[in-house]
Formats: sequence, structure tokens, C-alpha cells
Amino acid sequence: MNGHYQGGAGSIRINVLKDAAVLLLRPAIPVFQQRFPNVELEVAVDDQFVDVTADGFDAGIRYSGTIPEDMIAVPLTPPLKWVAVAAPDYLRSHGRPVMPEDLNSHRCIRIRTGRGQIYKWEFERGDDRREIDVPGALISGETDLAINAALEGAGVSYCLERLASPYVSAGRLEVVLPKWASIGPPFSMYYSSRRQLPFGVDALIKIVRGLNGV
Repeated sequence: MNGHYQGGAGSIRINVLKDAAVLLLRPAIPVFQQRFPNVELEVAVDDQFVDVTADGFDAGIRYSGTIPEDMIAVPLTPPLKWVAVAAPDYLRSHGRPVMPEDLNSHRCIRIRTGRGQIYKWEFERGDDRREIDVPGALISGETDLAINAALEGAGVSYCLERLASPYVSAGRLEVVLPKWASIGPPFSMYYSSRRQLPFGVDALIKIVRGLNGV
């Protein structure tokens, strides 16, 4: 396929973070296809940051704080809550952190971002905000792998609360430091301010926002 394919009113091409594909597009696509069966939707799932315009995409979905200022960004969700989680057996064996700094004595499943950096875990409680460069022998840029490792007792993982909640509800994971969390930027759809927004992208934005109470 031509890497600079240009989507039109009847076809759209978007580049999406994997976590956003799971949380936002998985429930939205059936609705979109039912309402607009003649609009061709192509989704590229990529956690690396891309120039959506140069790479021939009509739009992309990323965290609001990472989107270039020359792009138009439309929030798709409320601000997102991040939490640390671990398996009950791990916590029984290694103890339960009380303060964020206690994570320095735990096995943490570290995160490498799409920009290649090791992510420092952020926590806040009221006006108290802390950033911890956690230790850990396992580093992953893929959330599913990190959560699965936590489920198997490999250590403490840090992820979006929405991704962990099914496992927390089932008792397979527990929120570590429940009084501490981090509220981060929402997922946003972004696109070039120099292009007319294709009908299909606008329609998808409205569906995703509606499903997420925005």
C-alpha cells in the first residue's frame, strides 16, 4: 500500500496507540460500521510517535500532552487515572508499599515509552505529587505484557486504571498505594490544521466521545 495514501470522505486512515485501540476503538468500531457501512476505516496500531501527516494518515490518537502544538487535538476521554497494581500473592510475599518511595524496594515492571525513554511513575495525593524512578529487571513498552507479568506475580506494574480494572474486579490484581494515583492527560484525536477533516474522522470522534461520556 502506498505509504502516502490520502483518505477521503469514503475512507479514513488513522494511527493509534495500542492502549487507545483497546479502550476506545474496540467498542467504537462496531457502532461506526453500523452507522457508516460505506466508510472504509483503516487502523494502524503503533506506540511509536509518528508524523501522521507525513506518513499519510488522516488522524491519530495519542495522549494529549504528547501531541505537537501545530496539530488540532480533540479530547476523546476525561483525564485518565494511572495506578500501580500487583498480584495478591506478590504483595503477601513482598509486603505492601505505604508510600511511593517504598517501591524502591520492590520488583517493578518498568515502562519504555514510544519515544524510547524509561518512564518515571507519577503519584499524587491532593497537592502532594511525586515521581519515582522505580527499579526492576523487566522493562516493557507493551501494556498487555506488563499486566500479564504482574498477574503472574513478577512484580508491580503501572498502567491505566481502566486497563487494570477487570483484573482488580476479579481479585487477580490489587491496586498498590490506593491513596496515591496520577491523573494524566486524556486520549485525543489529532490531525493537521492545514487539512480539511474527513467526514469519517469527525464521525468517529463523535462516537468515541459519546461512548466515553465526553
